[in-house]
Amino acid sequence: MTTSTLLVTDVENLADVVALLRAAAAELDCGLSVRTLAGDEVDEAETAAAARRDRERKRLPTPVRVDLHATTEGATVDAEAVLRGARARGLVRGATVDEVRRTSGR
Repeated sequence: MTTSTLLVTDVENLADVVALLRAAAAELDCGLSVRTLAGDEVDEAETAAAARRDRERKRLPTPVRVDLHATTEGATVDAEAVLRGARARGLVRGATVDEVRRTSGR
């Protein structure tokens, strides 16, 4: 099985970025979850509001990660394809491929 992680740096616009990523992922039979860098689930609206406050205080917002997973048996998780699909839908900046992990299923 392959899992992939995207890193989202445009956290102030998290809802827009995630919507584009989610649409692109769904087209490839993938789902996603938004998490902190430590792996905890996040409230997207609260995280975006905190990022805006950080910017107002001249601080860099903390990026979040988007974990991709297959939603159907045999689907391939391709972070680069999800990112390309999101860009085709209008994503200009704020997300990049972080890592790809391959594990063998038993």
